[in-house]
Amino acid sequence: MIQISTSWLLLIPVMFGIGWLASRWDLRLENRMDERERMQQQRSTFKGLSLLLNEQPDQAIETLVKIAQLDPETIELHFSLGNLFRRRGETERAIRVHQHLANRDDLKPRDRDHAAYELGRDFLRAGLLDRAEASLNRVGEGKYAVPAKESLLEMYQVERDWKKAIIAARELESLQGKPHHTEIAQFHCELAQEALRRKDLIEAEQSIQRALQAVPNHARALILQGDYLMAMDRPAQAIEAWSLIAVSHPAYMHLLADRWMLAHAAVNKSDEGLDRLYALLTTQASGELLDIVHKQVMKIRGPQAANIMLADVMQHSPSLSALSKLAETRLALEEGSANPERLSELQSILLLLRQRTTSLARYTCGNCGFRARRFYWQCPGCNNWEAYSPRRSEGVAPSGPSM
Repeated sequence: MIQISTSWLLLIPVMFGIGWLASRWDLRLENRMDERERMQQQRSTFKGLSLLLNEQPDQAIETLVKIAQLDPETIELHFSLGNLFRRRGETERAIRVHQHLANRDDLKPRDRDHAAYELGRDFLRAGLLDRAEASLNRVGEGKYAVPAKESLLEMYQVERDWKKAIIAARELESLQGKPHHTEIAQFHCELAQEALRRKDLIEAEQSIQRALQAVPNHARALILQGDYLMAMDRPAQAIEAWSLIAVSHPAYMHLLADRWMLAHAAVNKSDEGLDRLYALLTTQASGELLDIVHKQVMKIRGPQAANIMLADVMQHSPSLSALSKLAETRLALEEGSANPERLSELQSILLLLRQRTTSLARYTCGNCGFRARRFYWQCPGCNNWEAYSPRRSEGVAPSGPSM
């Protein structure tokens, strides 16, 4: 039997102790190295920020890229800096930061999409629309797919590239799961209007039909359908199309009232057309429709008939517009009379009323409150479609309930 010396047995705990001390030493060395790396990263970060503040963006980005390679979490620092530059209007710096990120092969797909999206927004801010489109189209399906498509849709509308806008809106529909029918109908209407302007009647008809497919009985599409039929020298059919507006969207009749009367004149039914517009004044007795009906009554039936009409309007729907037209009509009736004082008085009243109605009459966007003298299908302030009320207001809307 092998005899083990007691001295060897005593060495066992000593060996364990040495091993434990060695492991503790290695741990302390490792902690020191980690601390050195952290300090080095902090120094590099401060160096990068210092370079940025000292107008040395290229060297700064180089330094920050090295930091990002050592610690991927600092990628968020790049995005923050890039967005800060863009908000400050320093688009060139923002582009440099985001372009470095977008060109890196070691980024995760999500971060690469983020970089492409931010770079696209930088190019948009700089007005480089072709490069913005290319960058935004690089964004894959993920968190940034929807905002990228929204940016593309906004850009296509600014460029008035309605065909691309339709494609982007349909892609957004599939990504978001919610309809964009109103915008798509309006884009087709824009294409139809452009086609009518250049007398391309085939494309105009196709675009109008596509708008009506997107939104059946769409007000603007029906207006354009009547315009197309008038261009085709089919006034009776144009009246049929516009009659749908009179029934379904009477508030929009002022947009086509002049053409409505031209179509009725073409089929020798001017009185009938005027009677139908006249009937709408019971509910639409302010703004441009009243102006057009008054003009037509004066032309076809004379100032006496216009005076009776306006007196009736002032009974059920009094407004500054109606009062101004009434003064204009009374002045026409008084012309040629032997009462110069009465004429002078009416002229002064009419001048004052015209100044008042011209300065106050506005269309108001229901989304942002932007006010304009003419009607827009797309608000110039917030770019929303069909946000304008078709009824023209005669002053600033009261903050509380009206009396």
